[in-house]
Amino acid sequence: MTDVVHPAITDPAVRAHLARLAAQAGTIPSGATDAEGDDTARVAELRANPSWVRLADDEIIESIDVDADGLALRLYRPRAGHRGTLVFAHGGGWVAGTLDNNDALCRALAAATGTQVLSVDYRLAPEHPFPAGLDDLDRALRFAADGAGGLVDPALLGVAGHSAGGNLAAALALRSREGRAPGIRCQVLLCPVLDAPEPDRPSYRAHTENLPLTAKGMQWYWGLYVPDGTAPVEAAPLRAAELGGSAPAVIVAASVDPLSDEAEEYAGRLTASGVPAEFVRREGVPHLFLVFPSTPARDEVLAQIAPAVRSAFA
Repeated sequence: MTDVVHPAITDPAVRAHLARLAAQAGTIPSGATDAEGDDTARVAELRANPSWVRLADDEIIESIDVDADGLALRLYRPRAGHRGTLVFAHGGGWVAGTLDNNDALCRALAAATGTQVLSVDYRLAPEHPFPAGLDDLDRALRFAADGAGGLVDPALLGVAGHSAGGNLAAALALRSREGRAPGIRCQVLLCPVLDAPEPDRPSYRAHTENLPLTAKGMQWYWGLYVPDGTAPVEAAPLRAAELGGSAPAVIVAASVDPLSDEAEEYAGRLTASGVPAEFVRREGVPHLFLVFPSTPARDEVLAQIAPAVRSAFA
């Protein structure tokens, strides 16, 4: 079989993982996102991902199911002690994902940073397009700001998210800055979507095939999340007129990802606005590398950003 792994993916463990997937499927699976056909069937295929599982608790992290007036949450708590809570939105292009699909990432994030992670089972498009998911994350942050039944210190809150969840976290941070959501101390954006798809961006032009997320796939996701074809600021935070006064940010980008340019641009705009922003660009990895199993890249990146997260809650 010819090597179908994108040549820019040079991280050995990540490349080996994708090669194994390609051997099973005949190509790098970009899910149903790049396929043609009925959107309902494609969404159903994404939502049926068999790799989404809840891991067993261990001596490092315990997980607690929480209900916030019908909104399902899962709290990941470091057993050795913790300071601060990150209200977390999972990835899945706004159309897929549950509390399970970023379970391993939430555990690793909590362990690396010594914070609690409160993951949110928000509503999904296309049944619930923008801003339903964002509003659910807002509800979860307000629940945390009320103490979450004694589980959370309401004075030490932040937001976090992966991929589409990073988009929701960034948008909620804008609401917080404007006083329309509870105050936060940091925003942790992991390979986030920060703008509407821009096919002319260099990172979009470079990443069109043989990847877990392609430019075409991103355009499909966006069309389901914002079906009227607009780009409101709360769906595209990069388009905010100004960012001054935002919470300090930690932003992670993968170099082999259509989203890498907008992540770097957002970090630059925050810094130019006087907002502390740590930007980490991991070379040689694609979108989703933070959720791949058995690769050191995730743990190395989380260890790299952990000091900034701990500092925000100091």
